[in-house]
Amino acid sequence: MIHGVRFGRKFADATFDTFEVSRFNEKAVDACQSLVRSEIGGVVLIGPGGVGKTHLLHALAVEFDRLRFASPTGEEFGDQPMGVPSASELIRNADPQFTEDSATPTLTREEAAREAVIAYWPMLDLVGSLRIAARLGDTDISEECCTCDLLILDDLGHEKTSEFIVQEFRRIIDWRYREMLPTAIATNLTKSDLLEKYEEHTYSRWLGSCEIVEIAGSDYRMERGPRGDRRASHPTS
Repeated sequence: MIHGVRFGRKFADATFDTFEVSRFNEKAVDACQSLVRSEIGGVVLIGPGGVGKTHLLHALAVEFDRLRFASPTGEEFGDQPMGVPSASELIRNADPQFTEDSATPTLTREEAAREAVIAYWPMLDLVGSLRIAARLGDTDISEECCTCDLLILDDLGHEKTSEFIVQEFRRIIDWRYREMLPTAIATNLTKSDLLEKYEEHTYSRWLGSCEIVEIAGSDYRMERGPRGDRRASHPTS
């Protein structure tokens, strides 16, 4: 289940299967798929606009959500379809004496199947929401960013920072680093820009837990028209 904000209709069909792999982005695709398989602890996608970073983030979220739908014992189902029985059926199977008039029992965490909790935030939205939440004394957004199964941060570096935002962002990254929770980030900044803007404390945690991948290539939005058709390489008279 994806929390935070919506990716939007533009990326509804953005999966690994619909991504155009090239020599410029194949390492980024491999890194995102490795994160899904829990082979790495995170990924930082670095590249200019229009090279497919958000597409890959959505593909990562979809696949992570599919594979992390767990059984009551925590086992992953992978590609196997799962039928979910009703609550009444689960309870009847657990207690033969159960009737509709019986008091409603509860299920333990181990008895209840759970979905992966994925938080997707473009940084402009996250910073705005954190500022509003701080004024209201609400810590829910910050805590979910710390504890969710997968945190996805898009357009890192576009946000306007303040001392509060820097400290809160550092706290989130540090928490996830210590708890070994995966994080996926996309940014237009260079490695040196990341180090300068977020300082050594945060950047070193990305180095220690994430695969940092640079994506090259041209801006597909500039090459394609509004309907997705490829523009001519040269203007025609």
